[in-house]
Amino acid sequence: MTATPTRRNFLKAAAGGLIATSTVPTAGLASAPRFDVVIRGGTIVDGTGSRGVRKDLGIRGDRVVAIADLAGADAKRSINATGRIVCPGFIDMHSHSDSSLLEDGLAQSAVRQGATTHVIGNCGSSPAPVGSPVQLSGHTLSTYGDYLKALQKSGTSINVCGLVGHNSVRRAVMGTQNRQPTPVELRQMQDLVDEAMRSGAVGLSTGLVSPPGIYSKTPEIVALARVAARHGGQYSSHIRGEASTLVEAVSEAIQVGREAGLPVQISHHKAAGRENWGTTRKTLPMIEAANRGGHRVRVDVYPYHAGSAGMAQLVPPWAHEGGSGALLGRLKDPVQRRRIARDMVRGTDNWPNFFKIEWDDIQIAAVGNRANRKWIGKRVADVARARKCDGVQACIDLLIEGNGRVRMINFIIDEREMQRVLQHPLSMIGSDGRAVSADTARGMPHPRYYGCFPRVLGRYCRQLKLFPLETAIHKMTAMPAKQLALADRGTLKIGQAADVVVFNFQTIIDKATFQAPHQYPEGIEAVLVNGLPVVLDGTHTETHPGRILRPQRS
Repeated sequence: MTATPTRRNFLKAAAGGLIATSTVPTAGLASAPRFDVVIRGGTIVDGTGSRGVRKDLGIRGDRVVAIADLAGADAKRSINATGRIVCPGFIDMHSHSDSSLLEDGLAQSAVRQGATTHVIGNCGSSPAPVGSPVQLSGHTLSTYGDYLKALQKSGTSINVCGLVGHNSVRRAVMGTQNRQPTPVELRQMQDLVDEAMRSGAVGLSTGLVSPPGIYSKTPEIVALARVAARHGGQYSSHIRGEASTLVEAVSEAIQVGREAGLPVQISHHKAAGRENWGTTRKTLPMIEAANRGGHRVRVDVYPYHAGSAGMAQLVPPWAHEGGSGALLGRLKDPVQRRRIARDMVRGTDNWPNFFKIEWDDIQIAAVGNRANRKWIGKRVADVARARKCDGVQACIDLLIEGNGRVRMINFIIDEREMQRVLQHPLSMIGSDGRAVSADTARGMPHPRYYGCFPRVLGRYCRQLKLFPLETAIHKMTAMPAKQLALADRGTLKIGQAADVVVFNFQTIIDKATFQAPHQYPEGIEAVLVNGLPVVLDGTHTETHPGRILRPQRS
């Protein structure tokens, strides 16, 4: 039998902010502990993969301080979670919210689906560093530190982990030139990565299918990744091809991690294009083997059979050299246009991400001009039929008319293969979307902006039973926290940060679709970030408790 703690010992523990589950007296005490928030009656799934337990959760300040029967405890705010799941806030391992969080820090589409932390700066692209100062949402940016300070000043409803993008670093030093850096230029790039890591970045990202990252070679990436490694960072990569060169691209990512000595995260892992479906049966064992060899390699995945990107990504790499202005000039030149169109259909020897395009599989998500808004939500093949031309010509025309600012949703993923990656024990969840508001968002973006995490829980966990609830939550919480070296996030334990989600497992589901994406999910009832409620009863409280999170790697 456990002895009842004395009042003196209890108050000593309370003063230290670490009230252990076994030492919280809730009856017979004249002055019961006062909490800022108590979440009562829920089933706590703590993020570790362990089975849920029926307990109350006590929060003081920004910390979890009690997990016990708190029926007699006094609290400033009480949240009824009877019949609900209480778990750590979800960590979106792959987002592109860099600019949208500066524009609107409420992060509506993120936090309403339970995401309390976004990892930004993915695919080699971050708002800084830049070659010369730029204005972004009223802030002057030059270094990566400038960007993080601006984000902190403007305030966010969610936490942020920032990656510094290799494309941005390379562009700041070399522009979009298709050549290798000189030793001086490489040192300049290393200095920019060092500044970003010292300012609070969690790692380096690459986007090796888009310029100028596509022009780099592996030794350059290793040299920059070593700088991130010195600061305890990780390497996140949109690898050098997700189509016919997928196996070689995964091998390169593993090599970078091994030679630079840092954890690796392979972004939105998939096999793109019907002719490449099934290739993850080769890459997943490669990743398993790397982990057995002592190299930490993980993947992130989104629960959809379509991706999304700029439509210019369908244009061969050589046509991008010199930047967007040079690309548009080539598209408009009759001779260059014919070569571009041919390469888009046939591919080139040095185009690692080429896949055979089915124009009925390419949906238009956003256009850069008013006249073409009628095509949003339609397929490129629809434009081709209406204009009586083939798909590649319709695509080129849309890019010219939209000044290159055309986005697409590409249905190039096998649903069964996506499920295989989703189910794999080394995969985490990343939306590959951005935090936006349904009230102000434009175009017809990918539904993952709004529904990624509820879709995992509702469709793939509850309905299709791909994995137990505890496993699904682990993939979204403790597993990404460990990958990022966020020592006080990802689990609900005494002393951990109070990032918390309360949801109804029986009803949680995504509502956003490819034709009607601007819809928040169902089933998320409360979300707390650093102990403060950001969503209550499905309504945003318009608070900004988010923080910039840094790695705490030993």
